[in-house]
Amino acid sequence: MAWQGVEIEIQVPCAEGQTHPVRLRFTGWGEFEVAYNPCEELLGPVFARMAACTHYLHEKFPEAFRNDTYLKRRLVKAFGAAGAPAVLALIQALGDSDWDVRRAAAEALGKLGDPQAIPALIQALGDSGWDVRAAAAEALGKLGDPQAIPALIQALGDSGWDVRAAAAEALGKLGDPQAVPPLIQALGDSDWDVRAAAAEALGKLGDPQAVPPLIKALGDSDWDVRRAAAEALVKMGTPAVPALIQALGDRSENVRRAAAEALGKLGDPQAVPPLIQALGDSDWDVRAAAAEALGKLGDPQAVPPLIKALGDNDSAVRFAAAWALGAIGDPQAIPALIQALGDSGWDVRAAAAEALGKLGDPQAVPALIKALRDDWYDVRRAAAWALGKLSDPQAVPALIQALGDSDRDVRRAAAWALGKLGDPQAVSPLIQALGDSYWDVRRAAAEALGDLGDPQAIPALIKALGDSYWDVRRAARQAIQQIQTKQSQTKRP
Repeated sequence: MAWQGVEIEIQVPCAEGQTHPVRLRFTGWGEFEVAYNPCEELLGPVFARMAACTHYLHEKFPEAFRNDTYLKRRLVKAFGAAGAPAVLALIQALGDSDWDVRRAAAEALGKLGDPQAIPALIQALGDSGWDVRAAAAEALGKLGDPQAIPALIQALGDSGWDVRAAAAEALGKLGDPQAVPPLIQALGDSDWDVRAAAAEALGKLGDPQAVPPLIKALGDSDWDVRRAAAEALVKMGTPAVPALIQALGDRSENVRRAAAEALGKLGDPQAVPPLIQALGDSDWDVRAAAAEALGKLGDPQAVPPLIKALGDNDSAVRFAAAWALGAIGDPQAIPALIQALGDSGWDVRAAAAEALGKLGDPQAVPALIKALRDDWYDVRRAAAWALGKLSDPQAVPALIQALGDSDRDVRRAAAWALGKLGDPQAVSPLIQALGDSYWDVRRAAAEALGDLGDPQAIPALIKALGDSYWDVRRAARQAIQQIQTKQSQTKRP
């Protein structure tokens, strides 16, 4: 089927200074015909030719169109929505006198992904408008044709930083190794956006020759560049590990910290000994990153040095060590983690409580019960969660008391824990918790009552079916079903 164009409605002047809508059908850039003019219905085709609106459309509108940025942008949008048949018209729009229209046309061509637009978009990399050049570079990245690579490499030297950044991003998408050297050079660009885009692109390309310059970029003055470099090294995988291990001894603490984080994400066991050594770094941020990385690696040989790190003079390091010990799950850490429940840092105490919950040793129960009275709600919440994991009945009275805690998260965790412990003495307090002022506590109470399976909770749960929150109503409905199922199973011979 032949290209029918797109229709745009505009207001045109007519008799006595009045305006009215007319629909125009555009088949090309600035090429149009009248699709509908109400004057033709009113006056007929012969008299309509003499109407002021007709004279305007044929004599003045072409010039008005050239000067109307808003209308031209509407047309670009319409052509973009029309898809492949409109590509040639959009290519024509790349030559419009208005930079905003040219930019919009480049963006539309990038979305359509038609390869016939590539030569015009390459030419647009030389446009006088920097944002047109940036849009063209971005579009070429989306189109993914290798013929654009030389022009995009040249665009890495553009005067506009966003053009250089868009070119770097596009080269990363195109995935051609010839882009690696210029992208490495772009890591030294004066603008952080360009450096970050170059780092991300190198990560996608995955060429080992980029590893040393990316390691250097871990010490960049800008956080976003450091993040992009670290993520790029992680994407490169095993080839980056030796260089990252070496970077743990870099002069810059930013490089050392980012290297530790990257090694944790890569999960290579050869990083364990150097990360253990990094627990003695002079910078607390590096020590914390090393501890977290060791937790992700999960090697038991890290447990003794992490236990030692629980005594670090910086709370962030102690926090990371407690988390890591919980992640590794070695029982030799239990006494040290119990002691950490008395740490001066509330976040360390909370991390220790969570770690003890993961380790699952009942010797931690008395200390965790005590932690339910901690001054910080995060510690109390973590202690309640841990007690639910440990399933020791001696925790039930303290958890029942925690249902009256001043913090909603603590009450919710206590309700959850009581459901897991399964002690019938929690039924009445949990029924009372169905009237809590917070919906998530009410939901947790309903779920816990379902876990307990006591039929005396059914009237209260039926009442909860009228709760204003859907989540609470659903939890109550499921709890009733659980209790009824348990009753029917009990009655079976």
